[in-house]
Amino acid sequence: MPFGPTHPSLRALAKAATQAFFSRVLVEGHDEVPSEGPVIVVANHWNAAVDPAMLSCWFPHNRKLHYWAKSTLFKPGFARTILLDAGNLPVDRRNKDNQKLFASTFDALKYGECVAIFPEGGSYTVPGMKDFKDGASWAALEYAKNIRTTGKVLSEGGEVKEDPKDVTICIAGISYTDKSKYRSCAVMQFGASISITPFIEEFMNPPDGDPKTAVKKLTKAIHEALLKVTVNAPDWTVLNAANMARKMLWVDQGSIPLDKLRDIGQTLVDLFTFPTPSSPNASSTSSDTPQASDDKLSSLRTLLVEYHASLRSTSLSHYTLSGVPLPSTLDPSIPHPLPTRFRVAFHLFTDTLSSLLRLPFFILPLIVHLPIYLIGKFSLRFSDLEEDAAQNKIALGLVLAIMTYPVLVLGAWWLLFGTRLGGVMAIGFGWVVAVYHNTLIDDNYNAAKRLMASWRVLVGIWAPHATSTAADRLRSLNSDLASGVADKIDVVGENEVRRVLRLRVEVMKILGEYLESRRGEEGGHGLVEKLEEWGAKVPKVVVVGTTTGNRKTEILKGSPKLD
Repeated sequence: MPFGPTHPSLRALAKAATQAFFSRVLVEGHDEVPSEGPVIVVANHWNAAVDPAMLSCWFPHNRKLHYWAKSTLFKPGFARTILLDAGNLPVDRRNKDNQKLFASTFDALKYGECVAIFPEGGSYTVPGMKDFKDGASWAALEYAKNIRTTGKVLSEGGEVKEDPKDVTICIAGISYTDKSKYRSCAVMQFGASISITPFIEEFMNPPDGDPKTAVKKLTKAIHEALLKVTVNAPDWTVLNAANMARKMLWVDQGSIPLDKLRDIGQTLVDLFTFPTPSSPNASSTSSDTPQASDDKLSSLRTLLVEYHASLRSTSLSHYTLSGVPLPSTLDPSIPHPLPTRFRVAFHLFTDTLSSLLRLPFFILPLIVHLPIYLIGKFSLRFSDLEEDAAQNKIALGLVLAIMTYPVLVLGAWWLLFGTRLGGVMAIGFGWVVAVYHNTLIDDNYNAAKRLMASWRVLVGIWAPHATSTAADRLRSLNSDLASGVADKIDVVGENEVRRVLRLRVEVMKILGEYLESRRGEEGGHGLVEKLEEWGAKVPKVVVVGTTTGNRKTEILKGSPKLD
């Protein structure tokens, strides 16, 4: 089933759009995808229309992909022509005869082409993969049955030139550092392909086998293969804690080795996946026992989730706070003061100065793309679903870019007196602006986010700190004995920015202490060493002494900066 000119045009637009939205895209496992022959590729589906766009644009060997679409969309007329031209396959889900249900799929596979299927049945924002539907397995095994009974014959007559081969099932795991965020990163990792040969005999011999059982076995094999190339958590608490820990250990997402993104994510998910701590009636344990270690990890997980929620409530990110300094010492046993007003004002001044120095070099692409930035922000109003955010940003941004760049080129052509040479130069100018923008956008976008965050932090720090009358009363009665309790009561009155900054320090202290306690496991090849091998900036702390029974933990000289 040959593709028409619509498909490469749509794919070119989708590739330009995804390249503009994501700062980095990596494809791993090219060798797992055959360069020719029939293929069914199955992938997780967590980012709406962005997932098929990623598959189509970055599929290995530049192979084109067909997708299933409801047969009711293929009514005679222009829409049918466009859908078929773009490579969509009509599927009548009401048809109970699988050979007719998958007729268009069989034709595409007999031509040696590729069909992409999302076995979850839809796009979801979930901590782990949902239960799979059996469509991909039925299509693969029914196709094996079809080529053994009809050979080269197509569903509407005619034949293919070569004898059709059994289909190969390819496994594609699509991961994002932050799927809804502009200039985040994307990874498409292909796992080991699955041969359907072991399942064909049971499927095609009902007296001795059971087709449904064969289909379920193949679906299970597909599910297990996809688990190996995606990050899966048992619940949102675990996933949010793992993602927050990743962002704290790799503050700059540009430092994350994308080929290890899935391994990093799943390692942290596994770290924070543990049973609920023992009941209050359990006997007390020393600090070196497994139970005490679980309690520390549980506290860390709780703090990470709380910090994650606080960041979302303030629309800040851990990266944008990286300009706000942490204490030079991180003592897990004592509180630390928030940054002073002077220090925050100083960092605001430096961030503002840095942005002003950058602005002249970015002013032209900024003016050209400002409407696109604004429409991307506005698109968030269209849906509350996280999986729709990137889709809407990319789609509306693409539409506006298609309108903006012709205006830019025509304007440049008019300034060049409308000559033929001027037209060529105007087109070249438009191309240069696009390349120049994509080259500078990351540094300038990050600087702008940090500048806005600095302003918000300044307002939060300089704003009057709400205090509790109960705390004041305690201090008036006995300032020495009540100081600790009063400080805790005062926390109730803190504003959102102060709360985020306080949680940031607390999480860094506990995270650093916990990871240091795990250093040296498995003969120096344990969790901490693995994370550092992947580029994590693990705070290196050491106990330097005690004061009134409290351990004092300091950052080692020369250790990575805590952002």
